[in-house]
Amino acid sequence: MGFASYLRSAAPLFIFPAAALALIAFVLAIAGVSAGIIAIVCLVGIVACALVLGSDWMRKREFFADLERAAEGIEHPLWLSEMVDRPEHLEGAIAFDAVRAIAKTANDDVAASRRQLEDYREFVETWVHEAKSPLAAAHLMLDNMRDDPDQPEGGERLERLDSELRRVEGYIDQALFYARSETLDRDYLIRRYTVRTLVNDALRANAPTLIEAHATPELGALDFEVFTDEKWIAFILGQVVQNSVKYAPASGLRISFDARLVAQGTADERVELSVADNGCGVMPADLPRVFDKGFTGENGRTGKRATGIGLYLVKRLCDKMGVGVRADSVAGEGFTITFSLSTNRFHFVD
Repeated sequence: MGFASYLRSAAPLFIFPAAALALIAFVLAIAGVSAGIIAIVCLVGIVACALVLGSDWMRKREFFADLERAAEGIEHPLWLSEMVDRPEHLEGAIAFDAVRAIAKTANDDVAASRRQLEDYREFVETWVHEAKSPLAAAHLMLDNMRDDPDQPEGGERLERLDSELRRVEGYIDQALFYARSETLDRDYLIRRYTVRTLVNDALRANAPTLIEAHATPELGALDFEVFTDEKWIAFILGQVVQNSVKYAPASGLRISFDARLVAQGTADERVELSVADNGCGVMPADLPRVFDKGFTGENGRTGKRATGIGLYLVKRLCDKMGVGVRADSVAGEGFTITFSLSTNRFHFVD
C-alpha cells in the first residue's frame, strides 16, 4: 500500500482536523492575535496531523505489503492467513481474524469432503471385490455347463451369457479404476517395460472380447522401453480396445499397435504408441469432445452399448499419470488414439 493510496483512503479523516484548525484560526484572529502567531499555530497543527497519519501509515504498510505479496504468490487462497502475521492495528486485526475464521471453516469443510470421498472410494473398492466373487462363480458354472455332455444344446445362449458377464466385469473394473483415480499415487509403481509387453498384457486381458468380435490385432514396432505402471497402462489400453470393438465394422475389426521414438536424445524424449482401428471413426465436429465424460457422439447414439465413460477414464488416468494422449479420426475410415510414454526414469505422478 503506497502513501498516496493511504492518503486517498484516509481523506475523510482530514475534514475534522481542517475544520478545527480553521475554527482556531478564526477565534485567534477575533482575539487580536497576530497573523504570524496564527500561522505558527496552524503549522503546528498540520505537522501534528501529518505525524499522526505518517505513524499510522507506517504501522499498516508492512501488514498490507505482506498481504499483497502473499495474495500474489499463494497457491491456495485458504492458506492466506497462514502466510502473514496478525497485525497490531485494530482494522487489520479484525480483518485478519475474519479471514482466519473463514479459512478455518473452509478447511474443515474440505477435510470433511475428503473424508467422505475416501469413505466412498473404500466402499466402491469393497463392493467391486464383493461383486466379482459371484461373477467368477457364474463363469465357473458356465464352463461346467459347456463340459456337461448331458446338455449339448444351448451353446450359443451360453456364449451370449458369458459375453454379458464379461461386459458386467468390464463395467465393474471401470468403477474400480475410477474410484482409485483420485488416489492413484498410492497404487502406482513405475518400472521399465517394453511397449510390446504392455500391449500384450492388454490383449490377453481382452482376448475373449476380441475373439467374439473376430478382431485381428496387428503389432508393429513395439520394442521400445518406457517407464510407467503396467497395471494402469494395461487397463487404459484395454479401454481403447473395448471402444474399438463397440464401433467395429461388419466386415471385421482390425486394430493395430505401432510405436515410434520421438525427440531422441533430448529432455523431451518419449515413445508415441498409436492404437488405430478400421471402425466407423468420429465425425469432425465430435472429435474435440471424445474425451468428455458421458459423450458418445453421433455414432454413439446409434449403438446401445456406448456409455461415454471409457475414453473419459483414459484421459483422466493419463492426465494423472503424466501420459500424453490425443485422438485422431477420419469419419468412416477409422479412429486412432496416440499415447506419449516417458522414457525417463524420473517420472512424476499428479
